[in-house]
Amino acid sequence: MKSVLLVDDEKNFLLSLADMLKDNEDEFSIKTAVNGKLAAAIIDSGNVDLVVTDLNMPEMDGFELMAHISQVNSELPVIAMTAYGTPEMESRLRNMGAFQYIEKPIDFDSLLRKIKDGLKAGSTKGHVAGISLPSFMQLLELDKKTCTLHIKAGKHRGDMYFKQGELISARTGKITGQDAAFEIINWDNAEIEIENICKFDEDKRDINVPMGFLLIESARVKDENNRPAVDEDGEEKPARDDDRAEAPVSSGVDVDNFSFAASPAVTETAVDTGALEPPVVAAPPVSEEKSSLDLLTDAIFNAKGVNRMIIISGNGAVLAHNNIPVKEFGAFTAAVTGSAVKIKKILGFTGPKHIIVTHSNGEKILILIGSQIVVGLGLTADTDPEPISDVLKPTVARTRIN
Repeated sequence: MKSVLLVDDEKNFLLSLADMLKDNEDEFSIKTAVNGKLAAAIIDSGNVDLVVTDLNMPEMDGFELMAHISQVNSELPVIAMTAYGTPEMESRLRNMGAFQYIEKPIDFDSLLRKIKDGLKAGSTKGHVAGISLPSFMQLLELDKKTCTLHIKAGKHRGDMYFKQGELISARTGKITGQDAAFEIINWDNAEIEIENICKFDEDKRDINVPMGFLLIESARVKDENNRPAVDEDGEEKPARDDDRAEAPVSSGVDVDNFSFAASPAVTETAVDTGALEPPVVAAPPVSEEKSSLDLLTDAIFNAKGVNRMIIISGNGAVLAHNNIPVKEFGAFTAAVTGSAVKIKKILGFTGPKHIIVTHSNGEKILILIGSQIVVGLGLTADTDPEPISDVLKPTVARTRIN
């Protein structure tokens, strides 16, 4: 029979949860532990098929327990209980095939459904998967955890430093910062060790991009490196053991000539488009003193209806922004772009030249994708994105990062 381990330092809650699950004892048995150390000992015995754990516990918290699980049985499904969950984060974790979490106070029916899904999936890829470094990182972000991760995978060793849930630096060998993060995230079968202190000076941080962008770009780089090489005739070359080790890691987003349009949400209130004046942006005079990025920002500021903007380079650096929370808007822009790129790869879709998303408050978000940059623009509710896209797209395409 399958076995589920419940871990929480609140004994009354633990007993109550175990009692509610007793009605399903014909499907799985219940074990309990009041802290991470006891749970780790039970897991080490090898008689556990799924773990449900609280995150905040004395002696050994839920993060340390999951780090231990990554070392002894990384395929063991885990459900984390947290007070900081959001539907957006749950969707993000689920779409990555990551382990699940559930908000406190617990919705019993939801927890039971997650447990049954996890047991059904077992050690295969399914609705609930075991510990992976990307999903672990997202849970650190969700819980605003300050810590240092020591990662090992085979002969590889690396460190990642988190402050209030933000990745501020990474190190592996002589590689540092964002490049080190890309490298570490893509290691297979990573084992995690966690220290509940950030051993890096925040004033010297060398990673300043959203977590979502790091994970999306890391997945893209891994996909590019795993793509079979072809010869001049288009035939796949035989794989060599050292091919991937020697392959250079690209830091740019491969979105040349890619575009995708999503129609804005349709409302019952008709918009009088005839009353809207398309923004007229005069071509800026050619100046040797102005870079292509400067010319682009000038064009954006001259466009009527734009109330916020962010420009992100292919390697995740924020090049310019105005009137936005950089972390949230940047992560959203990167996530939408990454999803669109995946759709293009799967369907071979070429489509129009931009992405349009409509916020529930009526504000539109226009995303333009160039060969070296991605631009996210917030537009007022009564602004037509199409003319703005027509004006800015050529400039976006020409913009180069030196």
